[in-house]
Amino acid sequence: MPKQPPVSRYGSGRRICWADPHALQNLCLLTMEDRRTGSRKRTGLPPYIYSDVIAPFLQFNSPMPGQLYAIGGRCNISQEPLNTVEMFDTWHGRWIQCPPMQERRAGCGASCLPGGSILVAGGYDERGIISGVLDSCEIFDPAKQEWRMGKARLQKARWGHGCAFLAGRVFCVGGCTPDDSSLEDHMETLRNCESYDPRTEKWHSFPALRIARAGARVVAVDERHLAAVGGCEDVFGHAQMLDTVELVNVHQGSWVLLNSQLRVPRTTAAVAALDDNFVFVMGGAPALCSAELFSVFGKSPNEGRDIDTRHVVSLTEGRMGCQAACLHLPSPGKTFPVCDRQCVLVVGGEDGTDDEPERITRQFATVLVYDVADWRWSKEGRVPDLPTPRTAMSLCVAPGLVDGTTRALWQFKKTMGKRSMRSLDSNSLRLKPNKNMDPVQTLAGFACPRWLANLSNCSAKPIGVLSRRSIF
Repeated sequence: MPKQPPVSRYGSGRRICWADPHALQNLCLLTMEDRRTGSRKRTGLPPYIYSDVIAPFLQFNSPMPGQLYAIGGRCNISQEPLNTVEMFDTWHGRWIQCPPMQERRAGCGASCLPGGSILVAGGYDERGIISGVLDSCEIFDPAKQEWRMGKARLQKARWGHGCAFLAGRVFCVGGCTPDDSSLEDHMETLRNCESYDPRTEKWHSFPALRIARAGARVVAVDERHLAAVGGCEDVFGHAQMLDTVELVNVHQGSWVLLNSQLRVPRTTAAVAALDDNFVFVMGGAPALCSAELFSVFGKSPNEGRDIDTRHVVSLTEGRMGCQAACLHLPSPGKTFPVCDRQCVLVVGGEDGTDDEPERITRQFATVLVYDVADWRWSKEGRVPDLPTPRTAMSLCVAPGLVDGTTRALWQFKKTMGKRSMRSLDSNSLRLKPNKNMDPVQTLAGFACPRWLANLSNCSAKPIGVLSRRSIF
């Protein structure tokens, strides 16, 4: 018996992960049924249709969209920056360890690029927030499961900046950087902004903020506008926390200070855009419990959708240095991978108890989930705890490799037998493979409903999982 080729989680060789644990079995049963009764009932399909046309639709051989990455940050044990990367697998509802970054980074920014890669920019390493400020960038390829250093460096090394993707570019906004003055260990809070063009892999200058801010969260609210929410002005001076929000049209390039303000000044908060107007803001320094709904364009809460600011409740526990992202999770009564409910996930952060010198600041592993449909916090455990508790990390929604039932395709061919494969070789048949053939139409047009019913009695899904929302 030939040995099965080794399977690598990080994609060093070809691997085949089935979307459903019974997909391979079902394909084998259908093929054998075709050989046994195809001449009497209908025209049977040759095995290569199942193995070469249908099987690829039932496999996780490329990154799946809508995965959540927790990147870098600072851990609770050593209080040093991390190169750790963990991905929340929204198909199975679990965290997966990803390849580590080439450099340790805390206070970095991350964004998904058009091709599905992830860009991580800036931050600081184990040398600290003054000597270790980084201008380097790294790019993660989720298909190859590899990190590489970016060709271009930031024009200004920085940490604590906001980062977002919009209109084909990545924007880095504000943050802290070493001062150009002769004073040692002096840091400047930035108004400076930069934009990254993935096509040329170069950073370009972008109009500066109205107010210097670090710890601000930057989100895309529609196809043209970015919002910089909160932050801290003059971090190493009077350190004034901000309740202001700035808005920019990236096509026009001029920041505007909005008249409306946050109810509470906050920095390093968890911020997520719910739609093209409303931004959900939670927590922030100094370990706030409060949450609020902010209208970027001044629309009333009930204009355009059923939103009521009275339903925005506070966090169960104050935290700062956290991040937030919008993600679809299973509705009540459903399980992964049926993700049909918009939620806001609050990940990481710390409790800010550094006022007590004898106590180490506690960093969070729990993931808080706010159900946008119900306008309430879900019970703990809806999303598993982050494997590595941390703060000052980046959060990014991007494609990622999902582990299915790892079975090589050669097992399918071996199950059918060499003689049967030769006797039904595609060269001896008129029916040729068609890359554009829809596997659902193929099975529906050629497979007898009686056989599909028999397969369903084996607790198997004959056509695997093709779409989370269309077939469940």
